[in-house]
Amino acid sequence: MIWFILAIIFAILAFYFHNSADKMENSTKSNPQPSYAAPKSKTYWESFKESNPTKAKEIETLWGLDFSTLSDRDAREKKETLERLSKGMNCSISQIKENYLKEIEKYPARLIPQMIESTSRERSKEMETFHIGEGNTASALMVKWLKERHKELGAPDANISASASYKEMEIAKSYFPYTKIEDLQERIKSLREMSELFKCPIEGLEKLYKDDVMSKYDGTYENFHYLPEAYKYMANQAYEVAPRVALKPENTSYGIMCDWLSDIMKAERHKFLDSGQARCPYCHSTNVKLLMFDDEFECNSCNKRFGGL
Repeated sequence: MIWFILAIIFAILAFYFHNSADKMENSTKSNPQPSYAAPKSKTYWESFKESNPTKAKEIETLWGLDFSTLSDRDAREKKETLERLSKGMNCSISQIKENYLKEIEKYPARLIPQMIESTSRERSKEMETFHIGEGNTASALMVKWLKERHKELGAPDANISASASYKEMEIAKSYFPYTKIEDLQERIKSLREMSELFKCPIEGLEKLYKDDVMSKYDGTYENFHYLPEAYKYMANQAYEVAPRVALKPENTSYGIMCDWLSDIMKAERHKFLDSGQARCPYCHSTNVKLLMFDDEFECNSCNKRFGGL
Protein backbone atom coordinates (compact mmCIF):
# COMPACT_ATOMS: atom_id res chain seq x y z
CA MET A 1 0.00 0.00 0.00
CA ILE A 2 0.86 3.60 -0.35
CA TRP A 3 1.77 3.98 3.29
CA PHE A 4 4.72 1.59 2.91
CA ILE A 5 6.49 4.14 0.78
CA LEU A 6 5.19 7.32 2.40
CA ALA A 7 8.15 7.72 4.72
CA ILE A 8 10.66 7.72 1.83
CA ILE A 9 8.82 10.05 -0.55
CA PHE A 10 10.93 13.04 0.26
CA ALA A 11 14.14 11.05 0.34
CA ILE A 12 13.39 9.86 -3.20
CA LEU A 13 12.49 13.39 -4.27
CA ALA A 14 16.01 14.35 -3.45
CA PHE A 15 17.26 11.87 -6.03
CA TYR A 16 15.47 13.76 -8.79
CA PHE A 17 17.54 16.82 -8.11
CA HIS A 18 20.80 14.97 -7.77
CA ASN A 19 23.90 16.63 -9.11
CA SER A 20 27.07 14.63 -9.18
CA ALA A 21 28.88 15.13 -5.92
CA ASP A 22 32.01 17.20 -6.17
CA LYS A 23 35.11 15.10 -6.00
CA MET A 24 37.36 15.65 -3.02
CA GLU A 25 40.63 17.19 -4.07
CA ASN A 26 43.66 16.08 -2.16
CA SER A 27 46.13 18.82 -2.83
CA THR A 28 49.57 18.97 -1.30
CA LYS A 29 50.13 22.13 0.69
CA SER A 30 53.32 23.99 -0.14
CA ASN A 31 55.62 25.01 2.69
CA PRO A 32 54.73 28.49 3.99
CA GLN A 33 57.12 31.25 3.01
CA PRO A 34 58.81 33.16 5.77
CA SER A 35 57.29 36.39 4.53
CA TYR A 36 53.67 35.31 5.32
CA ALA A 37 53.52 32.80 8.09
CA ALA A 38 49.89 31.70 7.59
CA PRO A 39 47.74 30.62 10.51
CA LYS A 40 46.41 27.09 10.70
CA SER A 41 43.98 26.34 7.84
CA LYS A 42 40.30 26.52 8.71
CA THR A 43 38.16 23.42 8.55
CA TYR A 44 35.46 23.04 5.91
CA TRP A 45 32.77 23.87 8.47
CA GLU A 46 34.59 26.87 9.94
CA SER A 47 34.88 28.40 6.48
CA PHE A 48 31.26 27.65 5.61
CA LYS A 49 29.94 28.92 8.94
CA GLU A 50 31.90 32.15 8.61
CA SER A 51 30.37 32.83 5.18
CA ASN A 52 26.85 31.50 5.97
CA PRO A 53 26.19 31.88 9.70
CA THR A 54 22.38 31.66 9.51
CA LYS A 55 22.32 28.66 7.19
CA ALA A 56 25.01 26.93 9.25
CA LYS A 57 22.91 27.32 12.38
CA GLU A 58 19.84 25.87 10.64
CA ILE A 59 21.84 22.86 9.46
CA GLU A 60 23.29 22.15 12.90
CA THR A 61 19.86 22.53 14.50
CA LEU A 62 18.23 20.12 12.06
CA TRP A 63 20.91 17.46 12.55
CA GLY A 64 21.13 18.16 16.28
CA LEU A 65 24.94 18.18 16.09
CA ASP A 66 27.87 20.47 16.67
CA PHE A 67 29.48 20.37 13.24
CA SER A 68 32.79 21.65 14.57
CA THR A 69 33.35 18.15 15.92
CA LEU A 70 32.85 16.50 12.52
CA SER A 71 35.36 15.67 9.84
CA ASP A 72 35.35 17.85 6.73
CA ARG A 73 33.78 15.00 4.77
CA ASP A 74 30.92 14.38 7.21
CA ALA A 75 30.17 18.09 7.57
CA ARG A 76 30.06 18.56 3.80
CA GLU A 77 27.93 15.46 3.16
CA LYS A 78 25.41 16.32 5.86
CA LYS A 79 25.12 19.88 4.55
CA GLU A 80 24.63 18.72 0.96
CA THR A 81 21.99 16.20 2.03
CA LEU A 82 19.90 18.99 3.53
CA GLU A 83 20.44 21.16 0.45
CA ARG A 84 19.09 18.34 -1.76
CA LEU A 85 16.11 17.84 0.52
CA SER A 86 15.41 21.55 0.61
CA LYS A 87 15.36 21.67 -3.18
CA GLY A 88 13.35 18.47 -3.55
CA MET A 89 10.74 19.56 -1.01
CA ASN A 90 10.70 23.14 -2.26
CA CYS A 91 11.16 24.64 1.18
CA SER A 92 13.88 26.24 3.27
CA ILE A 93 16.25 24.04 5.23
CA SER A 94 14.65 25.19 8.48
CA GLN A 95 11.24 23.91 7.27
CA ILE A 96 12.30 20.41 6.18
CA LYS A 97 11.54 18.60 9.42
CA GLU A 98 8.26 20.43 10.01
CA ASN A 99 7.01 19.70 6.49
CA TYR A 100 8.09 16.06 6.65
CA LEU A 101 6.30 15.44 9.94
CA LYS A 102 3.16 17.13 8.64
CA GLU A 103 2.99 14.46 5.95
CA ILE A 104 3.61 11.70 8.50
CA GLU A 105 0.84 12.99 10.77
CA LYS A 106 -1.73 12.36 8.04
CA TYR A 107 -1.40 8.64 8.77
CA PRO A 108 -2.06 6.46 11.84
CA ALA A 109 0.67 6.36 14.47
CA ARG A 110 0.59 2.56 14.41
CA LEU A 111 2.16 2.69 10.93
CA ILE A 112 5.31 4.48 12.09
CA PRO A 113 7.27 1.24 12.74
CA GLN A 114 6.71 0.20 9.11
CA MET A 115 7.71 3.68 7.96
CA ILE A 116 10.92 3.39 9.95
CA GLU A 117 11.72 0.05 8.38
CA SER A 118 10.94 1.11 4.82
CA THR A 119 12.95 4.32 5.20
CA SER A 120 15.90 2.41 6.64
CA ARG A 121 15.96 0.24 3.54
CA GLU A 122 16.60 3.34 1.41
CA ARG A 123 19.95 4.10 3.04
CA SER A 124 22.03 1.83 0.84
CA LYS A 125 20.46 3.25 -2.32
CA GLU A 126 21.11 6.78 -1.15
CA MET A 127 24.70 5.97 -0.16
CA GLU A 128 25.34 4.53 -3.61
CA THR A 129 23.65 7.39 -5.45
CA PHE A 130 25.43 10.20 -3.66
CA HIS A 131 28.60 8.40 -2.54
CA ILE A 132 28.08 9.44 1.08
CA GLY A 133 28.34 7.80 4.48
CA GLU A 134 25.36 5.98 6.01
CA GLY A 135 24.97 8.49 8.83
CA ASN A 136 24.91 11.38 6.37
CA THR A 137 21.87 10.22 4.38
CA ALA A 138 18.44 11.82 4.40
CA SER A 139 17.08 8.36 5.25
CA ALA A 140 19.12 8.26 8.47
CA LEU A 141 17.81 11.68 9.46
CA MET A 142 14.20 10.73 8.71
CA VAL A 143 14.50 7.52 10.73
CA LYS A 144 15.70 9.65 13.65
CA TRP A 145 12.67 11.94 13.33
CA LEU A 146 10.27 9.02 12.98
CA LYS A 147 11.65 7.39 16.13
CA GLU A 148 11.30 10.66 18.02
CA ARG A 149 7.73 11.03 16.81
CA HIS A 150 6.88 7.46 17.72
CA LYS A 151 8.22 8.00 21.24
CA GLU A 152 6.36 11.30 21.65
CA LEU A 153 3.06 9.75 20.64
CA GLY A 154 3.54 6.69 22.82
CA ALA A 155 2.28 4.73 19.82
CA PRO A 156 1.26 1.13 20.48
CA ASP A 157 3.25 -1.73 19.04
CA ALA A 158 2.29 -2.45 15.47
CA ASN A 159 1.80 -6.13 16.23
CA ILE A 160 -1.76 -7.18 16.75
CA SER A 161 -2.74 -8.40 20.19
CA ALA A 162 -4.23 -11.84 20.59
CA SER A 163 -7.52 -10.29 21.68
CA ALA A 164 -9.20 -9.32 18.45
CA SER A 165 -12.69 -8.16 19.31
CA TYR A 166 -15.67 -10.42 18.73
CA LYS A 167 -17.02 -7.97 16.14
CA GLU A 168 -13.72 -7.89 14.25
CA MET A 169 -13.51 -11.66 14.22
CA GLU A 170 -17.08 -12.03 12.94
CA ILE A 171 -16.44 -9.52 10.15
CA ALA A 172 -13.21 -11.29 9.21
CA LYS A 173 -15.04 -14.63 9.11
CA SER A 174 -17.70 -13.16 6.82
CA TYR A 175 -15.00 -11.84 4.50
CA PHE A 176 -12.91 -15.02 4.56
CA PRO A 177 -15.19 -17.91 5.63
CA TYR A 178 -12.76 -20.78 5.05
CA THR A 179 -9.71 -19.20 6.69
CA LYS A 180 -7.89 -20.58 9.74
CA ILE A 181 -8.15 -18.62 13.00
CA GLU A 182 -4.43 -17.75 13.05
CA ASP A 183 -4.73 -16.34 9.54
CA LEU A 184 -7.84 -14.40 10.50
CA GLN A 185 -5.84 -12.83 13.35
CA GLU A 186 -3.25 -11.66 10.86
CA ARG A 187 -5.88 -10.39 8.46
CA ILE A 188 -7.56 -8.43 11.25
CA LYS A 189 -4.29 -6.56 11.73
CA SER A 190 -4.29 -5.60 8.05
CA LEU A 191 -8.00 -4.74 8.11
CA ARG A 192 -7.43 -2.43 11.08
CA GLU A 193 -4.68 -0.58 9.27
CA MET A 194 -6.75 -0.33 6.08
CA SER A 195 -9.67 0.98 8.14
CA GLU A 196 -7.53 3.72 9.66
CA LEU A 197 -5.86 4.58 6.38
CA PHE A 198 -9.08 4.86 4.36
CA LYS A 199 -11.18 6.30 7.21
CA CYS A 200 -13.70 3.52 6.75
CA PRO A 201 -15.10 0.99 9.25
CA ILE A 202 -13.79 -2.55 8.77
CA GLU A 203 -17.22 -3.82 7.72
CA GLY A 204 -17.29 -1.31 4.85
CA LEU A 205 -13.83 -1.96 3.42
CA GLU A 206 -14.78 -4.65 0.90
CA LYS A 207 -17.53 -2.52 -0.63
CA LEU A 208 -15.27 0.54 -0.64
CA TYR A 209 -12.55 -1.34 -2.50
CA LYS A 210 -14.84 -3.04 -5.01
CA ASP A 211 -16.70 0.19 -5.74
CA ASP A 212 -13.39 1.92 -6.35
CA VAL A 213 -12.23 -0.79 -8.75
CA MET A 214 -15.48 -0.73 -10.72
CA SER A 215 -15.38 3.07 -10.94
CA LYS A 216 -12.05 2.81 -12.77
CA TYR A 217 -12.95 -0.17 -14.98
CA ASP A 218 -15.56 0.29 -17.69
CA GLY A 219 -16.92 -3.27 -17.51
CA THR A 220 -16.15 -4.14 -21.12
CA TYR A 221 -14.61 -7.41 -22.28
CA GLU A 222 -11.99 -5.46 -24.24
CA ASN A 223 -10.65 -3.93 -21.04
CA PHE A 224 -11.08 -6.93 -18.76
CA HIS A 225 -7.35 -7.70 -19.10
CA TYR A 226 -6.58 -4.75 -16.83
CA LEU A 227 -8.02 -6.63 -13.86
CA PRO A 228 -5.66 -9.65 -14.05
CA GLU A 229 -2.78 -7.21 -14.58
CA ALA A 230 -3.75 -5.34 -11.42
CA TYR A 231 -4.04 -8.64 -9.56
CA LYS A 232 -0.53 -9.70 -10.57
CA TYR A 233 0.90 -6.37 -9.45
CA MET A 234 -0.77 -6.57 -6.03
CA ALA A 235 0.24 -10.21 -5.59
CA ASN A 236 3.87 -9.25 -6.20
CA GLN A 237 3.54 -6.42 -3.68
CA ALA A 238 2.07 -8.81 -1.13
CA TYR A 239 5.15 -11.05 -1.35
CA GLU A 240 7.48 -8.05 -1.15
CA VAL A 241 5.75 -6.48 1.84
CA ALA A 242 5.08 -9.65 3.85
CA PRO A 243 8.57 -10.06 5.42
CA ARG A 244 8.60 -6.43 6.52
CA VAL A 245 5.34 -6.70 8.46
CA ALA A 246 5.80 -10.30 9.63
CA LEU A 247 2.64 -11.56 7.92
CA LYS A 248 1.91 -14.21 5.34
CA PRO A 249 1.56 -12.62 1.86
CA GLU A 250 -2.10 -13.55 1.61
CA ASN A 251 -2.80 -11.83 4.94
CA THR A 252 -1.30 -8.47 4.03
CA SER A 253 -3.44 -5.61 2.82
CA TYR A 254 -2.35 -6.42 -0.73
CA GLY A 255 -3.29 -10.06 -0.22
CA ILE A 256 -6.74 -9.10 1.02
CA MET A 257 -7.28 -6.82 -1.97
CA CYS A 258 -6.24 -9.68 -4.25
CA ASP A 259 -9.03 -11.80 -2.73
CA TRP A 260 -11.59 -9.08 -3.36
CA LEU A 261 -10.33 -8.45 -6.89
CA SER A 262 -10.56 -12.18 -7.59
CA ASP A 263 -14.27 -12.01 -6.66
CA ILE A 264 -14.76 -9.18 -9.15
CA MET A 265 -12.98 -11.08 -11.92
CA LYS A 266 -15.08 -14.20 -11.39
CA ALA A 267 -18.29 -12.18 -11.57
CA GLU A 268 -17.09 -10.43 -14.72
CA ARG A 269 -16.18 -13.74 -16.41
CA HIS A 270 -19.69 -15.06 -15.76
CA LYS A 271 -21.15 -11.85 -17.17
CA PHE A 272 -19.11 -12.14 -20.36
CA LEU A 273 -19.94 -15.84 -20.76
CA ASP A 274 -23.67 -15.29 -20.26
CA SER A 275 -23.77 -12.32 -22.64
CA GLY A 276 -21.72 -14.05 -25.33
CA GLN A 277 -18.99 -11.41 -25.19
CA ALA A 278 -16.23 -13.83 -24.18
CA ARG A 279 -14.16 -14.52 -27.28
CA CYS A 280 -11.09 -16.71 -27.74
CA PRO A 281 -8.10 -14.46 -28.57
CA TYR A 282 -6.50 -17.30 -30.58
CA CYS A 283 -9.23 -18.47 -32.96
CA HIS A 284 -11.84 -15.76 -32.18
CA SER A 285 -14.54 -18.31 -31.40
CA THR A 286 -17.27 -17.42 -28.91
CA ASN A 287 -17.80 -21.11 -28.18
CA VAL A 288 -16.08 -20.97 -24.82
CA LYS A 289 -16.64 -22.19 -21.27
CA LEU A 290 -15.50 -21.36 -17.74
CA LEU A 291 -13.27 -23.85 -15.96
CA MET A 292 -14.08 -25.40 -12.61
CA PHE A 293 -12.97 -22.53 -10.33
CA ASP A 294 -14.17 -19.72 -12.63
CA ASP A 295 -10.60 -18.49 -12.85
CA GLU A 296 -10.19 -18.67 -16.65
CA PHE A 297 -11.95 -19.53 -19.90
CA GLU A 298 -11.29 -22.47 -22.21
CA CYS A 299 -12.11 -22.40 -25.90
CA ASN A 300 -14.19 -25.37 -27.07
CA SER A 301 -12.88 -24.89 -30.61
CA CYS A 302 -9.11 -24.76 -30.13
CA ASN A 303 -8.92 -25.94 -26.49
CA LYS A 304 -6.74 -23.00 -25.46
CA ARG A 305 -7.21 -21.20 -22.15
CA PHE A 306 -7.44 -17.44 -21.64
CA GLY A 307 -8.80 -14.71 -19.41
CA GLY A 308 -6.98 -15.94 -16.31
CA LEU A 309 -3.81 -15.08 -14.46
